[in-house]
Amino acid sequence: MSDWLTAAIKKIEDMPQQAKDVRQAAMDDLFTFARLINPQRVYGEIHKNVCKWLQSNNDQNQLLLLPRAHMKSHLVAVWCAWWVTKHPETTILYISATAELAEKQLYDIKNILTSRTYARYFPDMINPEEGKREKWAVSKIAVDHPKRKSEGVHDWTVATAGLTTNTTGWHADVIVADDVVVPDNAYTEDGRKRVTAAMSQMTSIRNAGGFTKACGTRYHPADIYYTWKNQKATLYDEETGEITGERPLWDIKEHVVEEDGRFLWPREARPDGKMFGFNLNILAGIRGEYEDTTQYYAQYYNNPNDPGSERISRDKFQYYDQRFVKQAGGDWFFKDRRLNVYASIDFAFSLSKAADYTAIVVIGVDCEGSVYILDIDRFKTDKILDYFKHIAALHSKWEFKKLRAEVTVAQQIIVNDIKDYIRKEGMRLSVEEYRPSRSEGSKEERIAATLEHRYDNQAVWHFKGGYTPVLEEELVLARPPHDDLKDALASAIAISIKPKQTRTSKDVFGIQALNTNKRFGGISFRG
Repeated sequence: MSDWLTAAIKKIEDMPQQAKDVRQAAMDDLFTFARLINPQRVYGEIHKNVCKWLQSNNDQNQLLLLPRAHMKSHLVAVWCAWWVTKHPETTILYISATAELAEKQLYDIKNILTSRTYARYFPDMINPEEGKREKWAVSKIAVDHPKRKSEGVHDWTVATAGLTTNTTGWHADVIVADDVVVPDNAYTEDGRKRVTAAMSQMTSIRNAGGFTKACGTRYHPADIYYTWKNQKATLYDEETGEITGERPLWDIKEHVVEEDGRFLWPREARPDGKMFGFNLNILAGIRGEYEDTTQYYAQYYNNPNDPGSERISRDKFQYYDQRFVKQAGGDWFFKDRRLNVYASIDFAFSLSKAADYTAIVVIGVDCEGSVYILDIDRFKTDKILDYFKHIAALHSKWEFKKLRAEVTVAQQIIVNDIKDYIRKEGMRLSVEEYRPSRSEGSKEERIAATLEHRYDNQAVWHFKGGYTPVLEEELVLARPPHDDLKDALASAIAISIKPKQTRTSKDVFGIQALNTNKRFGGISFRG
């Protein structure tokens, strides 16, 4: 045993009982550890709750989403120092958007491990002689503890990496992802995909049975945090191998700066008079400096959509009863109105990206131009045959004569093959290829031009259930995580033509026509 370690153990043995109790309490409780090591810090009730949550679950990934200036990175750095103290044999990979950001957080961890208070209560953790420390550098540290040697751990204790750092051959028990989403990678699809790819690679570094602690603030509706919040794992019966269900992959703790005037971290003063936390005036000042209110809501409410920037208000949504959609004589009817039926497909971004959604929307339009969303299909695939199978299933059900498909360079192959399948199967279906022009404006502008005035005029009807809630989220949000459904809806409407009302449901079914009444979801009967 090293001389310094022998002396350290002797110091622990000679501690007054009260000091030993403090040492044990800090080992047992993260918040106690934080207050012991950082007596100058002002912690609120939220920080106590976060600490309790961080130490409560170490067999599942955790994602902490807090508003700006609520010390989330500090608390994660404290957790790292605490975890190393409890498990000196551990290896932690600390990741941020850039290596520089990660090294900044490592500096906070080092400050804890080298503080006088830490040395007083945990003298057995760190060799006090700087020159004898193992791998103690800007980007990596390793504590000089006998447990690491006894278990044959030769790697660092904490190492840092940016999203572009070459981590080939690295291994870690714990991944810490701190602010991997930043403005430089949040606002473009390519940037977001780079984050996703990098984090997938980092997951492969993690040892079996390890876990990830992540923290950050939202910037974009489709950022990696959105992905993580929706990830699930399949559950299996250990004996039979049968699927028994699924579970979320991430334990989520998410808070906003205030709710109904009650602040997450109410403003308070330190004994020397320095103020911390938030109140109405502080928050109002911050909001006043944001020219982009969407970013304000993203940073302080974890909502990357400004509530005041809704594209289509939810009170514009109206619903019809699917029981009154019937087919007779080769035509479709809603109540007494004949419908012309159309469909549109919005392909995934490219043939190779199975992670994106493909959407198909089927609509019926009546003689007055009212649009009824008849069916919605949404799926993931990178197989051309799967696209055709989904189209064929909907065509068999609704018998639409025209399908619109937006065609990019990458999608032309898909469309050509789908047309071949249609011809081989003898389907009565034409495919209209659509190539947007610059004169039509951006994708968002095209969708808005087609949909918003129709919803304002209450000319679009939804059905309850299925993918309707997903569509409605896309319609409401200015920046939804995905826009595949509303894009397909707009495209289907764009090719629709109103029927000439030459037949009614009375002609076909021999019944009285039905009145519409919005109070009852569009359903009422003539007496």
